[in-house]
Amino acid sequence: MQTTHSKVFSHTGLALAILFLPATMIVCGVGGAGGNVEATVAAGVAATQQAQVDLQVTIDAAVRATQIASQGGNAPLPEATTITAIDPAAPAADPQAIRNVILNEVNAAMTQDIALLETLFAPNAVVIDHSGTPDDSSDDTVWQGWANIERRYQAFFSSGVSSLTLVDLTIQIDGNQAIATHQGVVQDGVLYPDQGTYILENMNGQWLITQLEYGLAPGQPGQPGEAQPGGVTDLTRNDDGLYVLEIGSQHRYEEPWGWDRGDPCTAWATQDFDDTKPNYRGFNVELLLTNNSDTKIPDNWPISFTTANGQSVQPCYYGYEGSGPEPGVTRSVTFFTVVEKGDYVEKIAFILNDQTVIICLDGQGGWQQCAG
Repeated sequence: MQTTHSKVFSHTGLALAILFLPATMIVCGVGGAGGNVEATVAAGVAATQQAQVDLQVTIDAAVRATQIASQGGNAPLPEATTITAIDPAAPAADPQAIRNVILNEVNAAMTQDIALLETLFAPNAVVIDHSGTPDDSSDDTVWQGWANIERRYQAFFSSGVSSLTLVDLTIQIDGNQAIATHQGVVQDGVLYPDQGTYILENMNGQWLITQLEYGLAPGQPGQPGEAQPGGVTDLTRNDDGLYVLEIGSQHRYEEPWGWDRGDPCTAWATQDFDDTKPNYRGFNVELLLTNNSDTKIPDNWPISFTTANGQSVQPCYYGYEGSGPEPGVTRSVTFFTVVEKGDYVEKIAFILNDQTVIICLDGQGGWQQCAG
């Protein structure tokens, strides 16, 4: 019987020897029951072998877990592993995610993607048009809930606007809420001082628009700021050298030119000018834009044209993907517009990130010193 005890200890270690010690002591203490003793011993050996298998499985599992832990976060987790999020209700403050929601709203409005627009708004969102008089609510237009907001977009689609860029978009985040503001819009190449505000809320990990307000400043085309007599906006220079605007090799007028029917960009694209009204001048100008800032300039440059007679005319943008220069890069884009005979584009303004760069032209489209 001592031989049996020796085999158990050598195979399974001290723990298993103690585990089976009472049973073997009973077997050794029973006299005259040889058959029962053999059966009991055989059962004990089988149990010991099974314990060896179970112990090896446990050891193998521990080794695999140790290897996975040593490999770092790229190793696959065991199927039984459960990950518990720490404070899942607190979203990460991600300005880019918020900016993407706003840019998606602008792009979807241009492409008339009503299905995408619906996914960007909270169910009870509200849109408010202050009509340029934020202190007077009597002329506000309010759309509450998606059904009404959808009707507002359907009406906007019929306006024919084909491009829209927000000027000087800034974002502030406070926990689950964010406020984004812009100081103007470039609509079909014309700069408007339309100030707007987006209010967003993080709902179940997704940023949604809960309120959109616009028309917070007078909507005359030109430089964001105080409107001057005659509807012309004061162009106040604020140039810290972040952007440099220059005239390229092409700057010429062609006349007589037909009437553009109120939209020079569409008329140029379709070559549908009214030649029965030839008292106009067609103007092409190449602009070179150098970016000395640390952020890329939008491909659709925020540019405005003002004529010598104080009229804001629409610059038609013949850009291409990537025409907004990266930091330290200069790029060229050619613009086209139509002015009345005897008038000419006198000022071209580039406005971005609180910077206003102005260049002045003569009657032939060449650069000249700005007066004053």
